[in-house]
Amino acid sequence: MENVTVTIDGVKVSGSPGTTILDAAEKAGIEIPRLCHQEGIKPSGNCRICVVEVEGSRTLVGSCHTPIAEGMVIQSRSARVLEARQATIELLLTGHTGTCVTDTEARECTLHKLASDLEVGPPRFHVKRPRLYGVEDVSPYVLRDMSRCILCRKCIRACQEVAGQNVYSMAYRGFGSKVVVDFDVPLNKEVCKDCGICIEYCPTSALMWPEGVKKREGAPTAKKKAKTAGKVTDNGTREKLLNLLEERQRTDGSLSEASLSGIAGDLNLPLSEVYGVASFYAFLSTKPQGKNVIRICKSLPCYLKNAPMIMESVSQNIGIKPGQTTADGRFSFELTNCIGACDEAPAMLINDKVHGSLTPGKIADILKSYREGR
Repeated sequence: MENVTVTIDGVKVSGSPGTTILDAAEKAGIEIPRLCHQEGIKPSGNCRICVVEVEGSRTLVGSCHTPIAEGMVIQSRSARVLEARQATIELLLTGHTGTCVTDTEARECTLHKLASDLEVGPPRFHVKRPRLYGVEDVSPYVLRDMSRCILCRKCIRACQEVAGQNVYSMAYRGFGSKVVVDFDVPLNKEVCKDCGICIEYCPTSALMWPEGVKKREGAPTAKKKAKTAGKVTDNGTREKLLNLLEERQRTDGSLSEASLSGIAGDLNLPLSEVYGVASFYAFLSTKPQGKNVIRICKSLPCYLKNAPMIMESVSQNIGIKPGQTTADGRFSFELTNCIGACDEAPAMLINDKVHGSLTPGKIADILKSYREGR
């Protein structure tokens, strides 16, 4: 097949069909910054640092996963691109807890370097509950400080695609998202011995060698291992996972570690992946729930239709706050992103039943009926 010719920052570059913009730019000696992509793992476009402007495109595109097309005119450092990169770096810094000024590992932090190169100052944004997890020093092979994690997922992909293991997975959702091991426990896996692949790929100091531990002489590097590691493939069972989790939730009321371990074994999936899915969906619970689960939507449309009134009324009536269960086990109170009852707002969902057009008086009567088992 004939090569494809594009123009990047005024330079004509040719490449074979399927070549990404990032690879074409590197061929022309044009450096495009990136955080979540590195040689040896498949591009994902998570971080959005490598975005470029393609003439005729309404949006900026990720250069790491966008293939070149004949005649493309690409700008890698336009004002629009630089503004987007600076904003992304600023947001990442907001969730990246740590004192970079006094951190001896900061010189190895790609995020720190990019912020300096792009002249990004201290973030203007503030979070009420920063990610403060503490340092995990249980493993003799990897030191983890998840407060410094930027959720680029490189450790997950490197562990799977380069090391041929499945130690990490994503869990939870929104700002609470986290890279976890098994049931979100400290990392202490014997398969990590003499590896360090995840440390090599981590762009921050979230993953480090333990103090006094150096990579052993002759231990495989990321590039060497990338050529020999077994390919991780989907064995066709992942599509069954959510159905099994929902079924177990209905029968047991919650998803215990034992049930999640059983499902992981039945489907031949990593514990961390099963736990990640179970902890992501609001209608699944990894902790025991009350007999009646009250769910209230916390999204903006419901908030504008007086959802705070429902939350306050429920709390007053049953004496607990969101995320809690009453002492008698009769009620659990949860906030979720949607209960599918916008047309009846303000509304709440109790188990599988929607109660809409609520007032404080109606809420008191409804909860009384559940107490009395009606």
